[in-house]
Amino acid sequence: MAKSKESFMINRPKDEVYRFLSDPASVGDCLSFVEATEENEGLRWQVKSPMSTITATNSLALEFRAAPEGEIEWHGQGSHLETRGQIILRESAEQETEAEFTLGMTGLGPMSIVIEPLASVQISNQIAYFAACLRGKLETN
Repeated sequence: MAKSKESFMINRPKDEVYRFLSDPASVGDCLSFVEATEENEGLRWQVKSPMSTITATNSLALEFRAAPEGEIEWHGQGSHLETRGQIILRESAEQETEAEFTLGMTGLGPMSIVIEPLASVQISNQIAYFAACLRGKLETN
């Protein structure tokens, strides 16, 4: 499993950041590999191309949990790809929130020999993209 953990600051109060991140569609919007969030036949994230092509995984069945104390977790699994994420929010200052983000990507089955090395190289970029997107959506208001 490719896994990385990084912390970053968001210039918004914790409760506002939590409200945004407690919605699976909002989280998906800030993950560079998610095209859309669907709720038919269970919660799913549709995987964007080229990642869907490279991993041979078009969608991820999603388990998503948001705890009121500021912890968001998910597990998404598709035919050849699995992702796990955890975000822990901490109040830092009156208008700032620290987000500790752990992201994991795992290749499944025969595709793992292709997916694992790519995920290891890209996982920090995924977290940086997420942080920039989250700041862009919350700090511009």
